[in-house]
Amino acid sequence: MKNILLLFLLLPSVGYAQTRTDHEHAMSMFMKFYNNKQCDSIVNMWPADAPYLGSIKRSWNKEAVESLHTKYGKLLSYEYVGIDTKDSNPGLAVFKTKYSVVGEKTTSLSLDEKKYLSTFRFITSSDGIDKLLKTKK
Repeated sequence: MKNILLLFLLLPSVGYAQTRTDHEHAMSMFMKFYNNKQCDSIVNMWPADAPYLGSIKRSWNKEAVESLHTKYGKLLSYEYVGIDTKDSNPGLAVFKTKYSVVGEKTTSLSLDEKKYLSTFRFITSSDGIDKLLKTKK
């Protein structure tokens, strides 16, 4: 009986857990949209009812993406590193990314229960990310 009760208590959290595959799929979609300068598609990676959608639209407009391409270049590759457990945002997946102009950087993202972006950090670093990168080598 205890096991059944425990299962029902944990079931909702399991339903919202995102997998490595989910994060890699989101990063793959971002790479495609970013490299093709598809700003609207990038914006549509967030839920339509996100309270901060206006800010996202301003951050990912045509001029902003052109500027990112000039500064960083095309996104050539990404590699899943892991979840940054030190970050205050639970489920923040970290990727080692490689850009044509600046080389290797890190990018992180988290997904909501419907697999829309909830957090996206184009270029990011932290002590937690540094630790993940060291353990990955």
